[in-house]
Amino acid sequence: MTIRLLDFGQVESLRSLAIFHGVGYAMRQNTPDTITITRPLDPFVSIGHHQDAKSEVDLAFCDEAGVPVYRREIGGGAVYLDEGQTFWHTIFHQSRVPSKLMNVYTKFLAGPVLALNRMGIPAVHRPVNDIQVEGRKIGGTGAATVGESMIVAGSLMFDFNYELMVRVLNVPSEKFRDKMYSTMREYLTTINRQLGDDAPTRDQGVRVLLECFSETLEDELVVDEPRPDELVAIEQQEERIATPEWLHLDGLPPSGTITKIAEGVDVREGVHKAPGGLVRASVAVRDGVIDGIVLSGDFFMEPAEELARLQDSLVGIAYDDDSVLGVVKAHMATVDAPGLDATDITTAVMAEPQAMA
Repeated sequence: MTIRLLDFGQVESLRSLAIFHGVGYAMRQNTPDTITITRPLDPFVSIGHHQDAKSEVDLAFCDEAGVPVYRREIGGGAVYLDEGQTFWHTIFHQSRVPSKLMNVYTKFLAGPVLALNRMGIPAVHRPVNDIQVEGRKIGGTGAATVGESMIVAGSLMFDFNYELMVRVLNVPSEKFRDKMYSTMREYLTTINRQLGDDAPTRDQGVRVLLECFSETLEDELVVDEPRPDELVAIEQQEERIATPEWLHLDGLPPSGTITKIAEGVDVREGVHKAPGGLVRASVAVRDGVIDGIVLSGDFFMEPAEELARLQDSLVGIAYDDDSVLGVVKAHMATVDAPGLDATDITTAVMAEPQAMA
């Protein structure tokens, strides 16, 4: 089969997310593999599948500024997005992609890397899923199974609003925010910053990208229109993604401290930086036993639903390193989580924050 190309042009932010979710859920084994192109009309914040919106994003500021916050089914971190980026999504049936995420990224990031090189930017793929140029990140990528499809998401980042990115994030202090801004300016670049007056237009950049996808995937891209069932699925995803229930993780609110919520019950929050991303754990401990737990972070895990199963399995387990590690090891043996292992999650769960004064 050839690869379909669906260029939706510039659309509202909610629809830009709903499109790739909907096309992914509508895919079946006999559906042609598809690449979608979108560009948002309005700015928004997108949080990773495993993230807790309250921990990662300044929701009050976003509400005041009129910047909506949406959760995606692809992991990774919270990011501010606007018309400075053009999004691409490869949506292939799971049976036609590698079984390991590392190999999925190798296959599908070859095209964007080649495109940036042809524009004059010496980009490289740095595993697991970064595209970098001379040590700087240039655009974010991620992957996840959605229905029967495997979706790899990325962007041509022509421009980026560093100021709003650091402002929408939930950070401990303004000093920290200033430091984050300077660090981001240093280590995150864009097509326009790299090329200046020689930067391609959006249409030119997309054309190069699609040519490179065709070369690296060794197949022809054929312009097409979305099917009726895909349009229905996109509308369904718009409704779902817009709900508070989808945005917010159920469970314990992050406390940042040990907080007694009932006799014999403490709520603890631990944070651990693993090679594969940040892991947060909010844990309710009653008389030495885990009474409830929420795990979140900017990591990637496939299948994504295994994180919820892990949480359920930890409830009722003794709150000690050996007991927690044993349960986590059993679950991690069944998932694909690059740069994340059982010790990383256990470290976050067993972290010892300071008690409230």
